[in-house]
Amino acid sequence: MKKWFLVFLASICMVAGMAGCHREMVAAPPAGVRILLIDPSPADLEGMIKKIQQRIITVDRPVLVAVYHEETERNRQGIARMLESIERPPLVEVEAVAGALTADNLFQKNACSDAFYRLFKNSEAAIFFGGDDIPPVAYGRKTSLLTDISTPMRHYFELSFLFHLLGGGQNSDFKPFMEEKPEFVVYGFCLGMQTINAAAGGSLYQDIPSEVYGLRYVEEVLAQESAARHRNYHRQLAPRADLFWCHLHPIRFIADGWFIQKMKRAAQEQPLVCSSHHQAVHELGKDLVVAAASLDGRVVEAIAHARYPNVLGVQFHPEAFAIYDTAGPRLRLSPADTAAFTLHDFLKEKNSLAFHLAFWRTFSALLQK
Repeated sequence: MKKWFLVFLASICMVAGMAGCHREMVAAPPAGVRILLIDPSPADLEGMIKKIQQRIITVDRPVLVAVYHEETERNRQGIARMLESIERPPLVEVEAVAGALTADNLFQKNACSDAFYRLFKNSEAAIFFGGDDIPPVAYGRKTSLLTDISTPMRHYFELSFLFHLLGGGQNSDFKPFMEEKPEFVVYGFCLGMQTINAAAGGSLYQDIPSEVYGLRYVEEVLAQESAARHRNYHRQLAPRADLFWCHLHPIRFIADGWFIQKMKRAAQEQPLVCSSHHQAVHELGKDLVVAAASLDGRVVEAIAHARYPNVLGVQFHPEAFAIYDTAGPRLRLSPADTAAFTLHDFLKEKNSLAFHLAFWRTFSALLQK
């Protein structure tokens, strides 16, 4: 492997989990725009690297910092293996944070607070990715039979980090970090948006079909209008078919909301987005506002923050690299379809690719400020 091929900081910084936790002595952070990637999967990190390489993200001198709790269920070794196969990656660091986190200490100063603050002070943005369901105990609800809890430590870590950044209704005496740096950029995708809401004191619908639409069966969901479906339920009936991993449906922007003000999108635009979730925002967290919704208005598709202008959570997946990959796999929308498309070509044909490209241009512009 060529010397320039990989700049990967092999030392995973362990942050002590006791009171007065500290970082082990390492070299000063390299210069550049530091973007925290919280609990990224190998595919998440690979997608960010490719978007930088292909100038979809146009930040100058980006430094990607993959951050995990030391007890996270995500596989950090998978990140290292993935990096070895990527040509010319940007500078990448990996950090692991130690410290006891439970459902009872997330929304207050805890053993990870000092590490959260250091990461925040030494970076310009934090991105929170998709994944499995949040334990409802974290937002004060009983657990639905349809809720799938498989990565609780990941959720505790992300909830606590976001609470430290934004504050929340659970603890009004806590001073959020972003009071010091209100222009800090926070983006959340799918689970990431739900985590922003729960961290700020909001709650979730634990299953959209049953709780929002009163439906119990897959066939009932598939009988709905396409715009009222939020994941590709065809895959549940035909798991071996060559179908898109997501459902594609339109969203509508809220008047004078984030997409119109920040991204300068037309109020009447209704882009198709890639959606794959069964939970959604119910009660909004402290200082959060709706920025986009489903066409029927029953599912929140994006949230922004009333105090911190660069906080955005979206229920869809603009981060998926398949959207931008002209050579991606050709798939179908449903088993009944005969025509297959790449996700890129389908969105381009439906005049929705431009929205996704503008999404990352806006992200880049916020960081270049």
